[in-house]
Amino acid sequence: MPILDELEVQGGLLNRKSLRSGLKNWDHSQQLGEHPLARLQIVEFRRQKAGYGETPMGYGIALRETLQDAINELGPDEGEPEYLNKRWRPFLILSEQYLQGRSPDYICEQLGIARSTYNHEQAQAFERLIDILRQREFIQTSEGVATEKAGRERARGMRAPFLAPPRPHYTLVGRESLLQELKEQFTKADGLNVAAIYGLPGVGKTTLAIELANDPQMIDHFEDGVLWVGLGRHPDIMALLSFWGAALGLPMDEIAKWLLLEERARAIHSAIGMGRMLLVIDDVWEASEGMAFKIGGPNCAYLMTTRLPKIAIDFAGEGARAVQELDVRDGLRLLSRFTPEVVDGAPEEARKLVEEVGGLPLALVLMGKYLQKETHVGQVQRLRRAMDRLEDKEARMQLTQTLSPLDQQPSLPAMTPLSLHTVIAISDESLDGDSRRALRALSVFPPKPNTFSESAALYVSQVPVETLDHLVDCGLLESRLPNRLTLHQTIAEYARMEHDDENPGKRFVVFYVHQVEEHRLDFDVLDPDARNIVTALSNAESLGMKVELVSCANNLFSFVESKGLFELVEGHLEKAAQAARELKDEVGLLTTLIHLGNVSHHCGNYEQAEKHYQEGMDLSQRLGDESKLGEIFKGLGVVAFSRGRYQEAEGWYRQGLSLARSIRGTTLEGALLTNLGVLLNSLGKVVEAENHFREALRSARALGDRETVSRLLMNLGAMAGRRWEYSQAEAYFQESLELARGAGRQDTMSFILTNLGALANDQAQYKLAENYFQEGLSLAREVNDRARVSHLLANLGALANARREYPQAYVYLEEGLALARKIGHRENICLLLTNLAVLLKDRGDLQRSEAHFQEALSLAQEMGHRRFTAAVFNNWGELHLVAERWDEANRVFQKALKVAEEIHLPEIVAAALNGLARLAAARGDMDDARRKGEESLRAFQKIKHRRADEVKAWLEKL
Repeated sequence: MPILDELEVQGGLLNRKSLRSGLKNWDHSQQLGEHPLARLQIVEFRRQKAGYGETPMGYGIALRETLQDAINELGPDEGEPEYLNKRWRPFLILSEQYLQGRSPDYICEQLGIARSTYNHEQAQAFERLIDILRQREFIQTSEGVATEKAGRERARGMRAPFLAPPRPHYTLVGRESLLQELKEQFTKADGLNVAAIYGLPGVGKTTLAIELANDPQMIDHFEDGVLWVGLGRHPDIMALLSFWGAALGLPMDEIAKWLLLEERARAIHSAIGMGRMLLVIDDVWEASEGMAFKIGGPNCAYLMTTRLPKIAIDFAGEGARAVQELDVRDGLRLLSRFTPEVVDGAPEEARKLVEEVGGLPLALVLMGKYLQKETHVGQVQRLRRAMDRLEDKEARMQLTQTLSPLDQQPSLPAMTPLSLHTVIAISDESLDGDSRRALRALSVFPPKPNTFSESAALYVSQVPVETLDHLVDCGLLESRLPNRLTLHQTIAEYARMEHDDENPGKRFVVFYVHQVEEHRLDFDVLDPDARNIVTALSNAESLGMKVELVSCANNLFSFVESKGLFELVEGHLEKAAQAARELKDEVGLLTTLIHLGNVSHHCGNYEQAEKHYQEGMDLSQRLGDESKLGEIFKGLGVVAFSRGRYQEAEGWYRQGLSLARSIRGTTLEGALLTNLGVLLNSLGKVVEAENHFREALRSARALGDRETVSRLLMNLGAMAGRRWEYSQAEAYFQESLELARGAGRQDTMSFILTNLGALANDQAQYKLAENYFQEGLSLAREVNDRARVSHLLANLGALANARREYPQAYVYLEEGLALARKIGHRENICLLLTNLAVLLKDRGDLQRSEAHFQEALSLAQEMGHRRFTAAVFNNWGELHLVAERWDEANRVFQKALKVAEEIHLPEIVAAALNGLARLAAARGDMDDARRKGEESLRAFQKIKHRRADEVKAWLEKL
């Protein structure tokens, strides 16, 4: 079978259409063997190596194995595939549809994504698959192309100059697309003949240029040779031009006569003539110096490398391209070229190394070679010591690599070992004094991917804006979005090593403390600087800035609450409390204690939350601060409610409400009425609860308290939903969601999405329900609201069980139960136990199901949660029916019916009557079965419940 040449592979065959048509024939070896993809060199190599016949069947099997290997590489290579892990999506999308024959809709459900997302990610997966196959095809054909080129040169009896350094011994990683773009640009008839690549020190610009210059396709295209020159900081232009002239065959004595730059340039231009050559100008620092080597003929192409974006644009215009750092996946691939045992054996530590150096290739190569040397003897302890050393930022900066003369960095003295420190120092030495001081001052900001505003940079560095512009032009400071800047991790580490002035750090704290004070409730302003603000808290602690620490920690709390950053700031609040004590700032301490109580509650540390609130209560009573005392009563009530101690919670809420009503004009009254309404609703006092919600809503609207209005609308929507007033419930929820979204309250948005999902589920809109639940779960995880996460997992588990997706349901419910137990959230524990019991009952595991029902019932009764009690009794009755324990079934259905009627739960009333009807039928009492069945049907029809049709059909068959 004829083999494709590389241009055919790169130009047309390896595309989404050809791969899709090939994969559709996955189970038909004969048709695969007749597909054009079977002509790939990598397929031929596999066929020969495996010993398959030179037949369509043999090629088909070889093609299938080739595609399987490439698809496997799409996965993160970390254990078994995980449907909810985004990193597994490319692998799962292709393998499930084409290799396993699953439908796209089924795969979307398993991945929890919309069809539009699926189509977009499938296209990306195909592009990655194409890149993998192209790279493998390139590696397979490189040797043959190079050999063919050498044969042609021998036949011509000539030798083309080739001045590019040799390739490194490790394979280029993460640059496949950029390399391909450059190759296409230089080899197409209508392509630009000039390009410039720029980027950070150590990002791999020169390595990419070397790979391009050594590429067989490029060597074949530029048949008259490759000229290479490395300029560096202080190049000798005349000497370097002489070197090019000698390589082109010009006599050295003639070259020496040309004393003017123009003369030597013209002579070299003339020597190149109409030749087709690639001219590489490496490490350019001045535009004029780079232009001195732009002296080829009309058939030449130019590639320049530089650290400075402006020079790249000056030289190549639209042909200028930035070389970015590697992402984590490619960074791990590069690291594994040297120490695969480290990447495979300690994946999390390896990932951390990649992240800490920001994916900078030079840093990864230096670390990889260091680990390679330290682990060659296989001693575990030596590897451990080596990994520990790499955690030290200064140690990473000083790792060195000895270079050959051909690899020497042009800006370094001859035979100087290469290190991160020396490479960055070259750029540092090019700066003027103000720019150098500014760079060191800016190192107090957290590094990339964090960003900071231009105004923050100016305040901290105390330099004019032109100095910042100069740092950007030098490639050391990066511009991100309008007026946002960032420092790469290695640049920041270098600058911090050279920095010993406390003043920028203090200015950093002052700037962000002032920003938080001024924009305490303006979350859109604070959000981009969240990491900077948290760092300012840490710096305030280390610099002894106690007043600033207390102010920032307390003023930041509303933002922290909206974003769920509780665990992140808990330690800072504790330090703020200590600082307030040392400052004898009782007002600041009281506020901090309230916030600490809130944080501990959200993190599930209920006992610690009570301790903070109790200390705050004593302090507020001594200070006579009734407003703060009311907040503390509210906090104590919330903690008691979360622990299922409803009577205690009601007492705290009513004390707080009494205080709030005496103060007037605060949002506290509305918040307490809301919480009290939620509690009363849980106790089955529905009418009283709704009255509280409506009273609170009037108060909150009057005060313009949008946050409380949002929560109240959500609760009113839930109550409307329980009355099966679906349109009204939807209207409440959507208005609530809009308010929460406008206020940036992700925690509240997650709660509302939970209710919207439950509403959709009640209307049998299962896909919509799942989408709401998944969106809510994503937000809850983002803000680290563990109680909300466990609740959403309970809902997702119940939904999956209803759809008979039992393994997935079990995963959701087990994760949710473990989390609810960990934080001690008894309501969620009860809900999850009930849902797990239903799942186990449906799967036939009646013994474990009954144990879960028993634990759920005990917990619900202990809490006094009558709605949960009724639900557990009703579901337990279904288990007794399955087990044919008629007396037990009758007993628990009757209990469910009694509680549900007492607290007006029409759905459970109807369900319990339906259970009693089926029980009567099982006992042979058809008259009683029909009577109770018809009563159940009327109850379901009254609330327009979806089970009405099910009961009606059952009665017709009776």
